[in-house]
Amino acid sequence: MNGRQPVIAGVHATEQALSLPHRDAMDLAVEAVTGAIADAGLSPSDVDGAQVDWPGPGGVPGEGSSWARLLGDLRWTSDAMLDNAGSRGLLKAAAAVSAGLADTVVVGGCRLVSRGGGPVGAGTPLEFTDVWGSYVVAQFALVAARHMHRFGTTPRQLAEVAATIRSNGSTNPEAMMYGRGPYTADDVLASRMVATPFHLLDCCIVGEGGGAVVVTTAERARDLRHRPVAVLGGGMEYHQAAYANPALYREVGMIGRDAAARAFGTAGVDPADVDVFSLYDPNSFEVIRQLEALGVCDEGEGGPLVETGAITVDGKYPVNPDGGCLSYAWNGTQQMTLKVVEAVRQLRGSAVHQVAGAEVAVVGNAGSGAQHYEMSVLGRL
Repeated sequence: MNGRQPVIAGVHATEQALSLPHRDAMDLAVEAVTGAIADAGLSPSDVDGAQVDWPGPGGVPGEGSSWARLLGDLRWTSDAMLDNAGSRGLLKAAAAVSAGLADTVVVGGCRLVSRGGGPVGAGTPLEFTDVWGSYVVAQFALVAARHMHRFGTTPRQLAEVAATIRSNGSTNPEAMMYGRGPYTADDVLASRMVATPFHLLDCCIVGEGGGAVVVTTAERARDLRHRPVAVLGGGMEYHQAAYANPALYREVGMIGRDAAARAFGTAGVDPADVDVFSLYDPNSFEVIRQLEALGVCDEGEGGPLVETGAITVDGKYPVNPDGGCLSYAWNGTQQMTLKVVEAVRQLRGSAVHQVAGAEVAVVGNAGSGAQHYEMSVLGRL
């Protein structure tokens, strides 16, 4: 294997909660960064790349190079929020490591929504959606409603997704919804309607917290603490800027299909080889849609598939064993990083709800309502 094969050597998730009044953004960001570095068995001075939002004080808010004050001189940095999280951040860090632009890059950060951390969604005024009162949940609901009309997908099938993933989180001590379950599909259907076809329990939670991952070379990782997890492949796909216009099924209903073809092709695997899926779940439907777009099943067959129990921890296609955004955590863009953290834990064999023998994992971020998709394929070395 190429010595500059990018691998994930360290991961860390901070505490996650509806509100963290005893923490501030700098405190959480430093914990995420230093925790991932320590998990890798490295020291801050070993890091020469930082894809981490700088919350301040000091430095320049949002400018990644500010991390040089804590980590030492840097060779690689990024200032864009979405470039510093999840599969997008991971793939850009992996590209930098593979190209020799940096040797060890930390990706991640935190979000404090309750104290100036920004609104849920795009976070900027949008002239073609705000005027109609549109918001994130409603934009995803447009895509879900069209899928249900076209393919006969049912509210109960959506509810089966929500109940499965929420129940995973209810028995995960790290999850925001720990101890709240278990949930049934009937529980989901009995919750109040938010945006047709989504009931309250079809929609993800909103909270605070952070996470980070450390990307380095396979050669460097040989001497580190954990068996490295290789970045085998990835892909990205963009229809337009997130939430700029209402999402239409005919345009974004299968977003992620091209990214998946590229990712699986580069990795040399196909959907049947994937042992665990760590997928963006802002709502229950988006899991069904991704299973179709990623090629796990044909378009329109996702609803019947989830009814078989296929996405449970012991199922054929386990999805979000940690509880996902529906139950574990949603903390702004860093919920995307938490998807990577869970996938790495699964491949290390150290997850709370461990999928037996997991060797290949998929991480999927964003989706139809956001009108972009990023995906990475990870594997044990």
